[in-house]
Amino acid sequence: MPYVKPYYGTIILAVIFMIADSLLTSLRPWPLKIIIDKVLNGQNIKIPLLSEFINIGTLSNLTILYASCIAIILIAVGTGLFSYLFTLLIGNFSQRFIFTLKNTTFNHIQRLSLQFHTKKRMGDTMSRLTSDINSIQLLTSRSAILFLSNFFLIVSNLVIMFWLNWQYSLIACSVLPFLFFSIWWHTAKIKSISRTARISDGEVASIAQETLGSIRIVKGLAQEDRQFRLFDKQAQKSLSEYLKRNIIQARMAPIIDILAALGLSLVMYYGAKGVMSREMTIGDMIVFFFYVSNFYSPLRAMSRQFGNFSNGITGAERVAEILSNNVMVEQPDKGVKAPPFKGEVEFRNISFGYDPEQEVLKDVSFTIRSGEKVAIIGATGAGKSTLAGILLRFYEPLKGSVFIDGNDIKQYSLESLRQQIGLILQETYLFSGTIRENIIFGSTSNLSFEEIIEAAKSAHAHDFIMALPDGYNSHVFEGGANLSGGQRQRIAIARAIVRKVPILLLDEPTSNLDKVFEKSVLETLNNISYRPTLIMITHSLDAAKMSDTIIIFEDGRIVELGSPENLSADGTFFQKYVNTGLIVPDKI
Repeated sequence: MPYVKPYYGTIILAVIFMIADSLLTSLRPWPLKIIIDKVLNGQNIKIPLLSEFINIGTLSNLTILYASCIAIILIAVGTGLFSYLFTLLIGNFSQRFIFTLKNTTFNHIQRLSLQFHTKKRMGDTMSRLTSDINSIQLLTSRSAILFLSNFFLIVSNLVIMFWLNWQYSLIACSVLPFLFFSIWWHTAKIKSISRTARISDGEVASIAQETLGSIRIVKGLAQEDRQFRLFDKQAQKSLSEYLKRNIIQARMAPIIDILAALGLSLVMYYGAKGVMSREMTIGDMIVFFFYVSNFYSPLRAMSRQFGNFSNGITGAERVAEILSNNVMVEQPDKGVKAPPFKGEVEFRNISFGYDPEQEVLKDVSFTIRSGEKVAIIGATGAGKSTLAGILLRFYEPLKGSVFIDGNDIKQYSLESLRQQIGLILQETYLFSGTIRENIIFGSTSNLSFEEIIEAAKSAHAHDFIMALPDGYNSHVFEGGANLSGGQRQRIAIARAIVRKVPILLLDEPTSNLDKVFEKSVLETLNNISYRPTLIMITHSLDAAKMSDTIIIFEDGRIVELGSPENLSADGTFFQKYVNTGLIVPDKI
């Protein structure tokens, strides 16, 4: 609802036009009543404001006939105009509202912590951003227009019916309790089934996203049939739910038609008896029958929208669930912009667990001096990459704090913090676009082409880039699929170097490089002109030996810390890891 608030004025104006349209629509039978009762039968008529003027006899029947025909045309013009205006306003509101909601949802999703994205299946999240928001759009545009216009038409018809004849109106309304109960019961069932179907749709999207995202593994292991069976099984569940919904929705319309026919037949019976006993005129009977018919018709029209209505409500619930998730990484209300860092990093008594009951890091403390090169080593699951995530504030520690240059990083805005930390991951992801765009991705300043080339040369990427048909303007497929792993890694290293950040964080930076390129890149990192603080999570012996300090992790704790020279003796964890192959002494 907060996202609807800016459009309250538009919605109120649209509702006014809807009410005006409904009121004019309710006047349609009156010219016909005048013609039948006054012009054809010469009877006095009962019409608010006009009865005395028409009944005094100063107007000829021909004049009244002309006026009635003109009134029919004017009513049609008026309803057409008001219908156009409220449809236009509601349509504009719907498009702008959905635009805002989609942008807000996307922005919120990408700002949620990695802890959220780790637990949530990406396909389901994408389903909420696309199909669920599309169902809300259908609700706020077409379904809302039909629902509201029919609602106001029902109210206006009901008011006039009771004004004309309250006894017959009660007869017409005698079927309403059964009708409303039927609508309520069917709508509740449709909404419940729609919710289950939406969840199932999210699972289908998740399977598709996981399969296509790892298509090389699927094809390499010849698992296309297995993935299709998983997809088909979940799609069958969705199909089953939607078929159930269709059965219930299809059943609702004839039930309403039967109950409406029962109400109409009762009115017709008592109305005909009233005309025969001269309690009412034929014109009165026709007008009242028109209102009764127009009273049930909107109910039938509304019943056909309950499927879309339930779909939209379910979609809104699923989008609201995403928006109600806290970002999880707290920022100060007035996030201080981080000053230029010198590069000293201190982890002080850090404890963290993805599940608070199972800590991945346990009371970790160490300090990295500005410009120091540090290698972090440990077995898989020891907590090394988690440490990097905490430095970047992807995760919030359960206990302890991280300090840069003596200041707690929690006081800084996330953007200003991360702009000064370069990140190179083991699994490098490149975005669809040119190589040049991928190298400058994340840079805040306007970089010259010469600076881009210099960074690429430092990362030993320039030669292979120039060998491509369009050089730095060569197109990169999504994820860098048209480049080798080593080429992607070198572009990622160039992307980190070109920003000239004071802290470089590298998670297995040379894992996809052969020995020759690994030595070249390590030499480049060792000789960066502005000397950043270098934190490397690595299994490479060469990377460890070029570091000033080696930190050995085991089971979420630091078990060894010192220079390569001090840790090279037999009996150290470092030497044990070299001997067992955890640290790779050489590459073929």
